[in-house]
Amino acid sequence: MDETQIASLLKSSDLFPLPQSLKLSYGTAGFRGDATLLASTVYRVGILSSLRSLKLAPSTIGLMITASHNKASDNGVKVSDPSGGMLSQEWEPFADQIANASSPQKLVSLIREFVEREEISIGDGGEGGEVWLGRDTRPSGEALLRAAEIGVSSVPGCVAVDLGVLTTPQLHWMVRAKNKGLKATEKAYFESLTTSFKCLIDLIPFNKSSGSKLVLDGANGVGGEKMEELLRGYLSNLAIEIRNTGRDGGVLNESVGADFVQKEKSPCFSFNSTGEPSSSSEKISGEELTVFHAKYPARTAEKNTNRNLNGHIIIKKN
Repeated sequence: MDETQIASLLKSSDLFPLPQSLKLSYGTAGFRGDATLLASTVYRVGILSSLRSLKLAPSTIGLMITASHNKASDNGVKVSDPSGGMLSQEWEPFADQIANASSPQKLVSLIREFVEREEISIGDGGEGGEVWLGRDTRPSGEALLRAAEIGVSSVPGCVAVDLGVLTTPQLHWMVRAKNKGLKATEKAYFESLTTSFKCLIDLIPFNKSSGSKLVLDGANGVGGEKMEELLRGYLSNLAIEIRNTGRDGGVLNESVGADFVQKEKSPCFSFNSTGEPSSSSEKISGEELTVFHAKYPARTAEKNTNRNLNGHIIIKKN
């Protein structure tokens, strides 16, 4: 790194000082915490994403701003590798180091050492880096996305592409498609998903015209919003009702969503006051699917038993 590149990093990092006493560790969910404390973290993950893209050039990296099941006042950031999978574990220690660097000078020193060790070429006229950004519907998302953009562009030769509001699986899928040379749009994602879903439905041995209806919990977040788009454009023939879409003033993950159902062993808001004999609640994310059946007609002596079925556990057992 030359002096001009170092000066540019120092200047941009001055915009995002590290909050006192903040200590974060990168894990499966990336970094998560109080959204008001995360601007410096997201900015620095933007830098990491650019370096990852340059290291694997020509490759596009994904950066998702979300905290999944956490309360609305939280947020987080995670990186998608070119395969659409999680950030390589080999880079997680570096993520921790730069996220917790106490000053701009310390941050730049860590970056210089890492760039030299990994033999990453910056601004030498070679392949540039590209980072695709997505966020969920949290109020803090837009400001944190701006921090990510500044972090990405502070590395010479790297550009940030804002894809807007997405689910985490959408961003991962689109990053993978881009790096495989496939059509990497939200429309292509919906088409791929619905094609596979329809094939799966065709394999199920039941009366498809029985009039059954699925009631889905949108958790007042991006899942409900995207499911509505999916139904309007691709699965309009399915009997699916979406509740807790967020349009009625509901708060993200407040008495709704998979995490609430799993912990409380209770139906989420709007599912236990309808007078219906049974209902189903789903929260779909990149990590978990939880289904709650209220008063499920059990084939045991114990009738009307509440059952909480955890999706990834079901998959493991089968």
